Amino acid sequence: MGLGIRLTTVAIYKPIELISWNNLKLNDLSYEIIKLDKNQAKVKFKFIIQSEQNTAVEINFNQKIITQKLTKGINHFSIDETIHNPKLWWPNGMGKQYLYDYQFKIKQGNEQISKYLKFGLRTIELVQEKDEVGSRFYFKVNGIPTYMKGANYIPQDNFVSRVSKNDYEKLINSSVEANMNMIRIWGGGIYEDDYFYELCDEKGLLVWQDFMYACVFYPGDQDFLNNVKQETIDQVNRLKNHTSIALWCGNNEIDEAWKNWGYQKQMGWSKQDSLSIWKDYQTTFHHIIPNVLDSILPKSENRYWPSSPSIGWRRKESLTQGDSHYWGVWWGMEPFETYEKKVPRFASEYGFQGMPTLKTVKSMFSEKDTLSKNSAIILAHQKHPKGWETINEYMQRDYVVPTDFVQYNYVSQLLQARGIQLAIEAHRRAKPYNMGSLYWQLNDVWPVTSWSSLDKLGNWKALHYQVKRSFENVLISVEKEENVYKIYIVNDLLKNLKGKVKFSVVDFNGNTHWTNDKDVIILSNSSTKIMELTDEILKGSSSTKAFLRIEFESNGEKYSRNYFFEKPKDLALTKSTIKIKKISHNQFEISTNVLAKDVYLLDENNQFDDNFFDLIPNESRIISGKNTIQNLKNYSLYDTMNVKNQ
Repeated sequence: MGLGIRLTTVAIYKPIELISWNNLKLNDLSYEIIKLDKNQAKVKFKFIIQSEQNTAVEINFNQKIITQKLTKGINHFSIDETIHNPKLWWPNGMGKQYLYDYQFKIKQGNEQISKYLKFGLRTIELVQEKDEVGSRFYFKVNGIPTYMKGANYIPQDNFVSRVSKNDYEKLINSSVEANMNMIRIWGGGIYEDDYFYELCDEKGLLVWQDFMYACVFYPGDQDFLNNVKQETIDQVNRLKNHTSIALWCGNNEIDEAWKNWGYQKQMGWSKQDSLSIWKDYQTTFHHIIPNVLDSILPKSENRYWPSSPSIGWRRKESLTQGDSHYWGVWWGMEPFETYEKKVPRFASEYGFQGMPTLKTVKSMFSEKDTLSKNSAIILAHQKHPKGWETINEYMQRDYVVPTDFVQYNYVSQLLQARGIQLAIEAHRRAKPYNMGSLYWQLNDVWPVTSWSSLDKLGNWKALHYQVKRSFENVLISVEKEENVYKIYIVNDLLKNLKGKVKFSVVDFNGNTHWTNDKDVIILSNSSTKIMELTDEILKGSSSTKAFLRIEFESNGEKYSRNYFFEKPKDLALTKSTIKIKKISHNQFEISTNVLAKDVYLLDENNQFDDNFFDLIPNESRIISGKNTIQNLKNYSLYDTMNVKNQ
C-alpha cells in the first residue's frame, strides 16, 4: 500500500454466520432505474427467491401488497414501482443526497422475510467522446457533466479489523468537508466494509471502485480464474445497490506495468512466456470481469474501465485520452510547475509526500526520545528508498530548509500542499478539457511520511486544508506565462455568477499600490479566463514584498485569492505580531499587523476549520475548532525562514 509496513495479516476478520431457512430464502434483491425525469421515476425491483415448494407469497412494501406465485427452486421476478415528483440524489456540492428507504416483507404462511433497500435516484454516464486532440473522459450525473474532485483511498489500518465505525465516519466527513465528490478505492487494498459505502451514499461521495488487483501479474490457471469469477460475482452483488458506485475498474497500473515498466526484460521472460502472461491478463480483465458485470448489472449501471491508467505517464497520449497517473513530479523529479504544462483529460493519480502532523509524529516516540529527522524511528517511518532525498531536493527549490525538526515538519507539509495545489488548479482551469482530479492519496495505513492528506490518526495535514480551498465550487486561480498573469474563475455551481472582480497589488504592510476592477458573468459549470495582467501592475512595488489580491462578489457571496509573485523562499517577509482574541470555548479572532504567511495554528487536541493560511494585515478572521481550545500555539513561514537565516 504505497508506504505501508509489511505485516502478515492472513486471517478471518469478518463475522461468521450460519444461515438457515425453512421454506423461503431471499437470495437477492436489487433495483433498476428504468426512467427518471422531473415528473416521475420508474423503478424495477428484482427478486431472486429460493423456494422449497410450489407456493404463493405476499410482498408488502410502501403500503402495497402484491401476491407472487413461486415454483420449487430458484424464482426470478420483478415488481415495477412509480415514484411521482422524484427527489434526486446529487454528489456532494451539487445538491442533496436524498435516499429512498424501502422495506420489503415477504410472507408465506407464518414465515416472513424482511429486507431493507436504501437507494438514491440518479443517473451516471461515463462519457468517452473523440475530439480534435484525443478523446474525452468524464462523468455525467443526472445529465450534467460533473467535475470530479477527490483522492485515492487505501485501507485505514494494516489490521483491517481494527477500523471502527468512528474511523469511517471521521474519514468520510473529512472528505466531504474538503469539498470532495469522489473517492477512488485503490486496487492494492481491500473491498471496503458495507458501512463505508453506506456513508458514501449518505454524504454524496461517488466511488471509483477498483477490483483488487494492482501492479503485478496474476496467474491464469483455471482454479485461479474460477476464483476471480466468483470474487467478482460476490463483490458486485454486494455493492451493486449502492447509489455512490460510479465506476468499476479492473485493476491498478497493470496495463501500464506491462507496457512501460520493463518487466519482460527484468524477469528474462521468453517471447512465449510474455504471450502467455498477456493472454492471462486479457482473460481476467477483458473477459471474465466485464462478462460478470454484463450478467449482473443493468446497462445503465455497467460502467467498466479495464485498467487505471489507460496509458503510462511517459507517453504523450496519456494527456489526450483516458485517465492518467502523472508521476513526472516526484518519481521523475520534475518541478511542480510541470503540473501546469502537462494536464490530462482525467487525473486519477498524482502526488507528493509530506510528513504527518506533530501529534502523529509524537505517537511514534516515547517521552524520552528526542524528535529528530535523522532518528531511527523517523527513518523507519519513511519507506520510499529516496523519500527524504526527494523531499529535500524539492524543498530547496521553493523554501528555505529548516534545521529544527518541528519547523522542518511544518515546511514539509507546506511543500506538499504547494505542489498539489498547483496540480489541482491547473486541472480545474482546463475544464472541460480536464474533468477530474483525484490526488494520491487520502489516508494512511500507519504513521508515516507519505503522500496522504490525512495522517494515520485522521489529523488534517496542510495538504488537506489546501485541498479544501482548491476544491471549493468557486475557485479563483492564476496562471503565469512569462510576464503575463492569466486570471481564471472556475465555477462548478449549476448557476451563472454575475458580479464585480476587484484586483489589487498589496504590499506586506497592507498598503495598496495598484487597483482595478471588472464586471463579469461566469457561466455555470465552467472555467473562464477573466483577465490578463502583466508585470506593469508591479510598478512602484517589489515582487518580493507584495502580492496580487483578487476579490469577487456575486449574489452576496464573497470569494478571494492571494497570489504571490515569487516562490516562498524569495519573499521578503518580516516579523508579524499576531493577535488572538478568544470569542468562545472553541472560537477565536485572529489578526496581524503585517502579512503572516502560512499561519499554522497548533492545538494537539483540536482541528480547526482553516489552517496553514495567509493572514492579511488590517483584516481579522474568525477561526473555529471542533473541541475546546486548550493550548494554542501558532507558527508562520517567517519564523521558520528567519531562524534559518540567522
